[in-house]
Amino acid sequence: MRRLFLIRHAKAEPGIGQNDYERALTERGRADASRLATLLATREPLPAVLIHSSALRTTQTAEIFAAHWPSRVELQQEIGLYDATQDMLRHRVQALSDSVGCVGLVGHNPGIGELAVALSGHGAHTEIRRMALKFPTCGVAAIDFDAASWDDVERRSGLLSLFLTPADLEAETD
Repeated sequence: MRRLFLIRHAKAEPGIGQNDYERALTERGRADASRLATLLATREPLPAVLIHSSALRTTQTAEIFAAHWPSRVELQQEIGLYDATQDMLRHRVQALSDSVGCVGLVGHNPGIGELAVALSGHGAHTEIRRMALKFPTCGVAAIDFDAASWDDVERRSGLLSLFLTPADLEAETD
């Protein structure tokens, strides 16, 4: 089995008057990332590698998730994830090393959200529909594949095992 985590960066500062690559997380973004990472820390398996775009907000999101998880997580920055389309991201997933069974991509919409929907052929249809309607900042999808190799990952071949958003955590505390 292979598991792919698709994580949209947490809430960032507005892009007005600054380079988009340099947008940092807001306090709310940091808090959301910490809360989701803490909740996910109890789940298995977790990614051994988090590949993130070169934008500051994705780097910060990946660092927060990795810091809250019990096992060491390798962080890899990849410039090609910035502005990547769904197809570009899927090809990147197919090129992953088969030596790692659980990997996370931390990136941007629309690519991350579209890829999550495109790969999810099975699972709770209400969650797939919800994910298709909105993949918010700091949204996390975990998709499982019954595949011997990452190269076997195709559209609609995955089982959506988790879709979690900051709003889901707020609903639990109400």
